[in-house]
Amino acid sequence: MTSTALAPAPAGALPGRDVRMLNTVGRWAVHGTAQSPLLVWPCAQAPAAQAAAARATQARGQTVLVVTRGDDDWIEGRDFQAFSDAFEPALHAPAPQSEARARRLRTEADKLEAFCLVVRAASAAADQAAFAEVGRAASKALRAKFGGGSITSAFAWLAGRHGQEALESVLTGEVELAGGWSLQQVADAVELARHAERLQGG
Repeated sequence: MTSTALAPAPAGALPGRDVRMLNTVGRWAVHGTAQSPLLVWPCAQAPAAQAAAARATQARGQTVLVVTRGDDDWIEGRDFQAFSDAFEPALHAPAPQSEARARRLRTEADKLEAFCLVVRAASAAADQAAFAEVGRAASKALRAKFGGGSITSAFAWLAGRHGQEALESVLTGEVELAGGWSLQQVADAVELARHAERLQGG
């Protein structure tokens, strides 16, 4: 289906593929879930989408754009939900999370970015001496922030279940990246870690 949706400006895209769009709980997500599908308007209701973008822009204090998206695999109620008055609060602000959940998601997102930084630095090391230096710096930084960690644990965490869950939380809008990383950079680093772990396991 092809429809219109709302996206922040800049749209936070993974070039050529993924744009963060507003979901039913008022968060910016790359894709919808059964719990929080993306909000859409049929293309014939483009003026209504523009009006909703204007209300969201005013309420949120940031420019909100109308984008056109389509995917034949989208299923209503899981991937997307047609906008109705019941979802008006989503235009204004994200639904609140419990303090414990917000804290857990923030910690996992911070780990995601920190481990991505380690993986990228380790992968770019020109020789064994540079790799060892990255390892020492990573151990020091991860110990200070998370109580421990290493290059090996960073690769394993990103490639495993915890890394996948943390990335999914970012892609579904449950938590925002806070360390200056783009979605593309995070996705690339996670894929790099998975590739390295597959090579070691193979």
